[in-house]
Amino acid sequence: MVQVLKEEYEGKVHVKIYRAGKDFDYIPKYGAVTKSMLVINEKKAVTKLTKPVVREAFREALKSC
Repeated sequence: MVQVLKEEYEGKVHVKIYRAGKDFDYIPKYGAVTKSMLVINEKKAVTKLTKPVVREAFREALKSC
């Protein structure tokens, strides 16, 4: 689902998905986490990855652009 939204809003919103246990380059900026997270525009980190929460995060990111 995140990939679909990422493609839909490409050029408008910068999205990075960090997978817990696989990606570690986020630690200096966001600290250690035990769950995967989605970072939108390098400002908002979303750890509760449900459809409604992710969609709302994208809407907020578009409003702030």
